[in-house]
Amino acid sequence: MSRVFLAQEVRLGRHVVVKVLPPEMAAGVSAERFEREIQLAAKLQHPHIVPLLTAGANGDLLYYIMPRVEGQSLRARLVQEHELPIGEAVRILRDVCDALAYAHAHGIVHRDVKPDNVLLSGKHALVTDFGVAKAVAQSTGSTALTSLGVALGTPAYMAPEQAAADPGTDQRADIYAVGALGYEMIAGRPPFIGPSPSSVLAQHVSSPPDPVSKYRATTPPALAALIHRCLEKRPADRFQSANEILEQLEPMTTPSGGSAAYSATAWVPAQPAHPARVAGVFALASLVVLAVAYGLMHELGLPSWVMPGVVLLLVLGLPIVTLTGMMERRRALASSSAVPTGGWHDWLTWRKALTGGVLAFAGLGLAAGLYMAMRALGIGPVGTLVASGVLAERDRLVLADVDNRTADSTLGPSLTEALRVDLAQSRVVRLLDAAAIPQALGRMGRPPSTPLDLAVARELAQRENAKAVVHGQIDPVGRGYVVSAELVNAADGAVLVAVRENAKDDGAIIEAVDRLSRRLRERIGESLRTIRASEPLEQVTTGSLDALRKYSQAVREFEAGNLEQTITLLQEATALDTGFAMAYRKLAVQLSNTGGPPSGIYAAATAAFRHRDRLPPLERNLTTAYYYWTVDFDLDKVGSAYRSVLELDPENGIAYNNLALVFMRRRRFAEAESLVTRGLAVGNPGTSTLFINAVESQVAQGKMAAA
Repeated sequence: MSRVFLAQEVRLGRHVVVKVLPPEMAAGVSAERFEREIQLAAKLQHPHIVPLLTAGANGDLLYYIMPRVEGQSLRARLVQEHELPIGEAVRILRDVCDALAYAHAHGIVHRDVKPDNVLLSGKHALVTDFGVAKAVAQSTGSTALTSLGVALGTPAYMAPEQAAADPGTDQRADIYAVGALGYEMIAGRPPFIGPSPSSVLAQHVSSPPDPVSKYRATTPPALAALIHRCLEKRPADRFQSANEILEQLEPMTTPSGGSAAYSATAWVPAQPAHPARVAGVFALASLVVLAVAYGLMHELGLPSWVMPGVVLLLVLGLPIVTLTGMMERRRALASSSAVPTGGWHDWLTWRKALTGGVLAFAGLGLAAGLYMAMRALGIGPVGTLVASGVLAERDRLVLADVDNRTADSTLGPSLTEALRVDLAQSRVVRLLDAAAIPQALGRMGRPPSTPLDLAVARELAQRENAKAVVHGQIDPVGRGYVVSAELVNAADGAVLVAVRENAKDDGAIIEAVDRLSRRLRERIGESLRTIRASEPLEQVTTGSLDALRKYSQAVREFEAGNLEQTITLLQEATALDTGFAMAYRKLAVQLSNTGGPPSGIYAAATAAFRHRDRLPPLERNLTTAYYYWTVDFDLDKVGSAYRSVLELDPENGIAYNNLALVFMRRRRFAEAESLVTRGLAVGNPGTSTLFINAVESQVAQGKMAAA
């Protein structure tokens, strides 16, 4: 249509292309209307459209100016190669349709889509001369052919209605031209060839094109169907928009919907989306996602509902992915007329399925992040007591006796002890030592054996400067139980936290207490990561409720001063569970304190050491220290174990006292004095023993006055 000149814009120092209308066409054109129409087209700004910079007239010559695009035209490429690789042809069609979709959305129809007006630059195709045909038509009053016989459009690519000068010609004429363009890139020739422009136009109006596969047997059926649908004679039978073509081209670009390199194997239709293959790939991907989610949940301390959320999304995603695979397979194997379009079918593409999946998991991640932020900041129902300032880390708490409302009188003491052991694993929760409670009760003027119900526990907590009381309860429900716990403010009795768990029978009680304790620790403010790293209660105590009953009874007898009965009950507990390390350790200590036979002490200490992996970290180190002090004497290992205890519990009186004994054995009396002094400063039970060792260390240093 135009004559092309390369020029340089002096002011900006850039190369531009000047296109001048031929004199025979410009003669009947209104320069003012031409410039106005070009200005409308110049508003198009799109990556696949060559913009129009300006237009004007110089005498009888009309011209318009565009940037120079490095590369070559599609026409030049076709002259060189005649036909293009399938993948590249699809890519060019996609870029062209992307440009047309944008222009059509802005009310501009190209009217002259052809290889000459498609420029190839790198891996991109750009459409040029947008609006020029319309500008000529509007400024001459002609819509098809001028009186000089010059077509406003190019015969080889002209839609039937455009050739027939139909005043209702719209964007579907460009759709037809896209079909002709695709046909030529695949077949190496236009859909219609004739001796004259008029004969070609006549074929566009009345003759069906040969199947494109006649000239290119390797043409994928879906691509052939797309091209021929674009070339339908009736506009209503074609794709109605360039966006519809883009939807069809998308799965042809790559089986995964990405941007993989084009190759002949990408067009094997049986492989892209077979339902069985899709399900297999989805299953493998699901395993990877679950593994990543599990790792993140434990490493970052994400809430426990993240994992069920991931599973739910994967379960919901399976039918979506399967249906998408089936639809994509139908698109690959069938003609476009056989594939449903519109409605929900248009949502079943790989791009939309993957985008939806990414958004769903991003939403889950956002929810988890919001939960963690609220928890850390103490906001809302998930905010922790530590984060909100109600408690501080390592504030002292008192554990009250579990309120037992069942017919089994042994359950209360057993669950109290189980709860104590589990809470002792926390680095945030710090319970008042059980050995200190009888002394505290004595200071209150009460017998050491006084039951520690909620009221007494609150009074004791206030006297001992403990902030709150942990109060548990067990109720029978049918054949099962409800185990609950609450954290009560020692000062005013307000319930700070309340949690509950169900146990279906006796055998599930220990596991229920474990869950209860973990939830309580979580609400207080312990990291979810460290809670999950804690050993299960059954692992650090016993899986036998009967053995736990015997152990808790032994603890009560010890507190009452019945040492022989304590030893008997501990022996019964270890007989019921031969791996009950905590019972073995307590048995060894009691046998030693009562002058029991060395063989019994060594056997109990050795059994406790052998099963030390079934103890919480603090108890594990105490057991290790006791073993290397009593059975296999090694001061270095004893000292190392007690240092580990103090790292876990900086106020542990046993560790201060016994580590001081290690230093005294090595005649390092000043260090021993320092340790017992620190032990006395934190107000530990066993204060009398600490005083005795303090005096001995001072006397050994010659500090008679201080002693």
